[in-house]
Amino acid sequence: MKIFNTITKREEDLIIKDNTIKWYNCGPTVYDSPHLGHARTYIMFDVIRRIFEDYYGYDVIYVMNITNIDDKIINKAKELKMGDMNKAVEIVYTKYEKEFFDGLEKLNVKLPTFVTHVTDYVGKIIEFIEELENKGIAYESNGSVYFDMVKYKEKRHAPIFVPDSAVEEEGESNEKKNKIDFVLWKKAKEGEIFYESKWGEGRPGWHIECSAMAADIFGDELDIHTGAVDLKFPHHENEIHQCQAYFDKEPWVRYFMHSGHLHIDGLKMSKSLKNFITIEESLKKYTSRQLRILFLNTPYNAPMTYKIESMEYAKVQEARIFNFLSVAESKIKDNKNIFKIMTMEDRMVVNMLIKAQKEVRDSFEDNFNTFKTMTAILNLISVMNQKIDTLTNSTILAVKNFIEKILRILGVITEEVNKTEDNDVLDILGEYRNAIRKLAAKKKDHSEFFAESDKLREKLKEKGYIIEDNGKDSRIRKIV
Repeated sequence: MKIFNTITKREEDLIIKDNTIKWYNCGPTVYDSPHLGHARTYIMFDVIRRIFEDYYGYDVIYVMNITNIDDKIINKAKELKMGDMNKAVEIVYTKYEKEFFDGLEKLNVKLPTFVTHVTDYVGKIIEFIEELENKGIAYESNGSVYFDMVKYKEKRHAPIFVPDSAVEEEGESNEKKNKIDFVLWKKAKEGEIFYESKWGEGRPGWHIECSAMAADIFGDELDIHTGAVDLKFPHHENEIHQCQAYFDKEPWVRYFMHSGHLHIDGLKMSKSLKNFITIEESLKKYTSRQLRILFLNTPYNAPMTYKIESMEYAKVQEARIFNFLSVAESKIKDNKNIFKIMTMEDRMVVNMLIKAQKEVRDSFEDNFNTFKTMTAILNLISVMNQKIDTLTNSTILAVKNFIEKILRILGVITEEVNKTEDNDVLDILGEYRNAIRKLAAKKKDHSEFFAESDKLREKLKEKGYIIEDNGKDSRIRKIV
């Protein structure tokens, strides 16, 4: 399997020890409602996780942090105009963390193995900074603590993701030894939350938070680290430097994977630009399945533009997929012709199935290229729609099972298709309509019988079901 490693900027073979993947993903800073940019990132990493677990059989330990101490959260808390800043900050991060996880649940994103919160790790973060200070890589200045990049570069390679000195790191420039140093511990400011430390009152810097939490759980080696592409620099860059200095080991993380930007109207969708569509707003117009199909149509690490036309196309794809599965289910549920000898049409479709299986496997092994995965599935469905009336049930079942298996791995299907409790009701209705039609055929004046059957057809259509007649019998299936 090849994955694109953003550290080396090339595709590399994925090598995993003992069948267990140690994976850390940067979670949100919870100061506002989650938007579609978040949805794309967490849905696509959910897809990759499912492929690891359900297709390849890896054991995945998946950790995600919640940043609940941050300047943006403090600024949001100030808007509440409460006397108790600690309480105001807690109100803000509690509200938006709940919104975030509610959104993930609605989007069918699996929960992480572990969720970490910065507020629970302040003590360990302080210990981490103290160790860097003991190693001579960090220094205190006017109550804040900084990472000494010049000292670090005497032994380690930097930068990783950007040209040297591309950005001046946060902190008071007159306090830092070097322009490119970055803050590990921020001296407390009036009206902000703070914690006690040997350097005085303050709070952790942003980058040190993830380093300390990931290192506490996984130690000195991480298989995969993921996050949105806009976190590459300075956040992920500095995470790597901190952990490699702390453990005196390189590399600390073996593979870094970044999800691409989601654009709207030519700009990155983001809270800071205030051009975002929240997950809640989107789910009023579209289903979580339609959103997942939308994102599957673009490789996870490529930039993507959100358009209504793309969303409508995802709806069309959904209808094609689930109409096929519904038709296939209705074809094979009577178990007729399941062991009949294969025809030429069957052999042709089986060869197409084998081809699609290889294409899906190749797409997974090509840096999880889900665009190719969806193309393979939809091409197979197109063939089946043309040939399904000429095939034995064994062939139909084999194709149906494969498509359901892959869609379940991708998180598109969440439960057994067409196995709901109303199937028995549909069968009864179908039998009723067949009986009425046969009785009507024996009567001279049979218009009333046919009228009743047609009424039944219309009533079922209103409830989302369609009756298909083949001249002799009827078949009832769901409309997607």
